[in-house]
Amino acid sequence: MNIKVAHKLFIRSNHWKEKEESIWFIHGFADSGLAYKEAFESVLDEHFNLFVVDMPGFGVSPLNPGYLGLKEQAALLSTVIQEESPSTTRVNIVAHSLGGLLGTWICQEITSRINCFISVEGNLTEADGYFSSKPLDYDTAEEFATSFEEEIFQKAQQAETYRRYYSSLRLAEPEAMRNWSLSSQSFTQDNKCGIEFRELTCKKIYLWGERDTPVESIQFLKDNQIANHQYDGIGHWHMVENARVFYRDIFHFIKKGSI
Repeated sequence: MNIKVAHKLFIRSNHWKEKEESIWFIHGFADSGLAYKEAFESVLDEHFNLFVVDMPGFGVSPLNPGYLGLKEQAALLSTVIQEESPSTTRVNIVAHSLGGLLGTWICQEITSRINCFISVEGNLTEADGYFSSKPLDYDTAEEFATSFEEEIFQKAQQAETYRRYYSSLRLAEPEAMRNWSLSSQSFTQDNKCGIEFRELTCKKIYLWGERDTPVESIQFLKDNQIANHQYDGIGHWHMVENARVFYRDIFHFIKKGSI
């Protein structure tokens, strides 16, 4: 694994392969690139240029005053992707949870460069904001962070997925979490995020597990006939609890267009 910093974003990458497509991985709310640690041990490592980013205020990327909201961060990452991925190669996006909004906007911003977008339980409906809307219930970012850390710590005692999430949450800046929450609200209301995802013209698929996906989002997929793939017995963090199958299926979708 290689490490680099671009525009104050901490990026993990593999050994560069000339003429191969790139895959950019975007984490979710209060998470970090640690969620995708197994990508570098998967079949993808042999066939693609992999980039796993920590967004501003998460992981080891610092808060960036010029890019506080999700829209601004999508523009920033679009710039980084175009600089780091040669114009002669295509780009694939894998985005998780609220990071799916970033993925959608990046696909809109650099449409001509995008090959595939894989949304992993990305926000489709208001119901998907069961974590990312929580900061709105607190007067300060610090109060939310304290309460949320306690909540996830309790869950982490029972499940590896939450232990991984907790390790990233401990690195997350309270203000960064609040910024994501506040700046996403107008795009998640009335299921606008799902409509934007539906309208993307690139090849796309929505991956979801039956344990945690809200019924409203499952219905949205059906009503809008969005290409999707369900995993039985899987929760919200597919890349942690179902890593081998998860990365294998991403490989098949990008290479063959199906899972």
